[in-house]
Amino acid sequence: MRFGCCVGLEQLDAAADAGYDYAELPISAVMPEMPEATFAPVRARLSASPLKLEAWRLHLPEDLRITGPEVDWPRLARYAYTALRRAAAVGGAVAAFCSGPSRQIPQRFPEAEAMQQVVEFLRICGVVARGQGMLVGIEPLSPGRTNLVNSLPDAVALAKRVGLPEVGVLPNISSIVSEGQSLLDVVDAAEWLAHVHVPSDLVASADHQETVSELMSALRLADYDWRVSVTDGWNDGSGEAQASLERLKGWFESTDGAA
Repeated sequence: MRFGCCVGLEQLDAAADAGYDYAELPISAVMPEMPEATFAPVRARLSASPLKLEAWRLHLPEDLRITGPEVDWPRLARYAYTALRRAAAVGGAVAAFCSGPSRQIPQRFPEAEAMQQVVEFLRICGVVARGQGMLVGIEPLSPGRTNLVNSLPDAVALAKRVGLPEVGVLPNISSIVSEGQSLLDVVDAAEWLAHVHVPSDLVASADHQETVSELMSALRLADYDWRVSVTDGWNDGSGEAQASLERLKGWFESTDGAA
């Protein structure tokens, strides 16, 4: 298992010092709508990162809609192609499809049509990912963040509709716990797992040992052994990043799921 953390560019050194295997950056870091000449110095900085940049959070700009009556398909396709190509060029292996606002179904817009729009967008992403050797993981988000794909079974159903091997699912443990969903959904989604997100507050506190232990068991049953990213912010000098990593490794390495 490889362990990473969701950070910004300014936190790469701290994450490397904490001992993580890779970093997960927002896709905006590769400037998908800027010219290559503008991106060139940023690419050089990313290529020199002290951590491998294996995972990316595919957030779209707020004005770039995936659902609704005014979807700009040429812009969406350009964004997906440029974002995934540039991420792959600096080591990207998986992209988390988040973008709650962009996939929000507008009021009075047909849900079936919105779902088909998301399917078409993910097919674009999947075709691009195939050419770049990447995967895309559909991340369920809580109802407070979007009204489309709020559970892991929802994400699996969507991935099945997309029908491309490059498009899988990404369990968001924070949403599963906060919405009272079952961690056994992770086992049911075994063949579709592309990536995993675990919130730092869940990992760093001994109060959540039982929940994390259940997650470890579910991932073992699913035979998942790729990447787990710790999400949420932490202060560089607080030791939170290292504490989260050490506890997470302890749970994974133990035979009974306890650190």
